[in-house]
Amino acid sequence: MEGSQLASDPVDPVRVGVIGAGLSASIHLAAMRKSRLLEPVAIGARRGERAASAAIEAGIPLHSDDYKLICRHEDVEAVIIATPPHLHHPIAIAALEHGKHVLCEKPMARNVAEARDMLRIAERVGVVAMLNLQQRFLPERVAIKRLIESGYLGEPQAAMIHVTLSSLNDPMDRPWGWLMEADKAGGMLGATGTQYIDALQWWFGDVSAVAGTMSTMVKHRRLPDGTGMGKVDADDNFAVVLRFPQGMLATVHVTATSGFDGGEEMTFSGSHGQIVLRDGRLWGAQHGTAELQELAIPGEQDTGAHYLIAPTVNLQEIFAQAIRDGGPVSPSFAEGVKVQELVDAISRSTHQGRWIDTTGSRWPMGSGVG
Repeated sequence: MEGSQLASDPVDPVRVGVIGAGLSASIHLAAMRKSRLLEPVAIGARRGERAASAAIEAGIPLHSDDYKLICRHEDVEAVIIATPPHLHHPIAIAALEHGKHVLCEKPMARNVAEARDMLRIAERVGVVAMLNLQQRFLPERVAIKRLIESGYLGEPQAAMIHVTLSSLNDPMDRPWGWLMEADKAGGMLGATGTQYIDALQWWFGDVSAVAGTMSTMVKHRRLPDGTGMGKVDADDNFAVVLRFPQGMLATVHVTATSGFDGGEEMTFSGSHGQIVLRDGRLWGAQHGTAELQELAIPGEQDTGAHYLIAPTVNLQEIFAQAIRDGGPVSPSFAEGVKVQELVDAISRSTHQGRWIDTTGSRWPMGSGVG
């Protein structure tokens, strides 16, 4: 009787304060409506009217323009940080100091020093701390991981990711914001590159060295008040080479200023086979096969209003279960720090024009790298 009663009881949702009122926050709120493992009880934004509007629309009882109030509120068990990245560190520290669990948007912080500080305090407090690298949970990326782990490629030898976007092509279309400012962790390397860097480490393991370069092709953009144009100092194009310990190389080349939106294409090659992801469809061929054949993507999901809602549901469920049942935590703050270390290393490589060792030891002279 007792077990039957427990099975029929509704899930005890984790009470969440969402800080931020932009697109990321709206995706989290939509995902919560689907999973029901998290319950939004508070929302905060720097502009009080935005917080109030979001609270009314989502039926959230508490709203504030003071994130510290939400971080210390007794009804809030966990905090979702969905603000621009230069605010992640202070908000995370405030939440952690009040013993709140934290799910933070990517990029994790402005730099690796902030990211390591967030991890250190989370470990000391002993709460669940996760980074929103939800693209891991896209069905096609899960399928790629399973194929790699099954030995489809044989020994992995090369990975190539090309992304052609038009979102930042028109300087008058996209208004000024944090994405245009380097000191606010703006730029496509942080905004988009973090997801690809994380995916490559998730698929193939830790990276031993990086080389990269960034550029700003559209150098001025419309200011939000319409008074003129602001000078952009954050990247809108980047290219990266990642070297893995076994010798495998991976390249990630992203442009956001193309006149045509060509989307993403990924190619993975190994000693026994090849995997290609193109236009959301997965293809593969192994040694001796005459041509690529389409491969099934198990668990394809309805994208609904936004393609990231479904994978965000998956990530939120891991977050909630880790809080309630002590389940595994991934993507964790520790994994986020690894990504941030690579982002910082790529920035150094851009400025110094050389390979950067990411193993923690000095790159040996005369290795032929660089």
